[in-house]
Formats: sequence, C-alpha cells, structure tokens
Amino acid sequence: MRPLLLAGLLLATTARAQAPAPPAPPAPAEAAPAPATDDTALLRGLLGAARPAPEEIRAIAIEDLALLGDARALDTLATLLWDPNPRIQQAALRSVALFQHPRAEEILANVVRHPRMPDALKIQALNGLVFQRTPTARQAVQDAAVDARLTAGVQNAARTVVSQWAPARR
Repeated sequence: MRPLLLAGLLLATTARAQAPAPPAPPAPAEAAPAPATDDTALLRGLLGAARPAPEEIRAIAIEDLALLGDARALDTLATLLWDPNPRIQQAALRSVALFQHPRAEEILANVVRHPRMPDALKIQALNGLVFQRTPTARQAVQDAAVDARLTAGVQNAARTVVSQWAPARR
C-alpha cells in the first residue's frame, strides 16, 4: 500500500507542477471551497480504496473509481483483484467492467484465464467482457467456452455469454 500512497503523492505533485498558476480571483465576502481537480478526485478514490477501512467503505470507494471514468485507476483495480476479501475482489471487478478501455478488456480476459482466480470472479469477468463490445472481447469469451483448463461451470457461463452476444452486423 505504501507504493500506492507514494504514486498518489507523485501524481498530485506532478499535476501541480504542470498546471499553470491561476490568476488570483477577487476576494469575495465568503470564500467558496476550490473545486477538486480530476487528479485530486482520482487520488482520493485510490486512497479510499486502498486505505484500511471497513469492507463496505472500501467497496464503495472502489466502485466510485469507476464512476470517475479515469482509466489510470485500472492498474490499481487490477491489483485489488488479489485482495483476500471476496467482496473487495468483486467490487474491483465490477469497476473494471464499467470501463470501455483496452486495459479493462485485458484485465477481464486475464481474470478468466488465470488458474487461481475463483470461478465466481471468472464468470463475472465473462459477463463484463460483453460490455467491451470488441471483436477481441468476443473472441476471449468464445475461447473460454472451449478451454479445457477451465471448469465446466466457467465454460457453461462462457457458452451462455456467447449465445447472448448480439450477432455481428453484416
């Protein structure tokens, strides 16, 4: 978790160093709080997801990362898939599935192929691949349907996802 904190601090420092200094606004009678930048929101989300807290709070913070829509969070979400808490793993996978990004597709396909991931996560990843809407995602699901290294339950779920996939337009 310390590397995550360090990365967040470096991200915030780099963003401040690259941002031009805004002109000083006239002093109003009541000072309104400054709006959070995208980097600040991402950093707060990453810290909320990684900080030791009750699992409900962490799961909400993880799902909030997907709401931000910043693809820079995908690597952290991939790391959270290895959290020992199944609820955190599921929240991280739900968040990854909400991104329509090549890295998200790669993470979902890797979850399906990984030998030590629980079957429930593999099935959830298969369902998330549908929303990537790419030929490579479809191919990953089709490959999972016939992969003998996967359990019968995962193969059946892959067959179900393939049958529900919208037919290709011609």
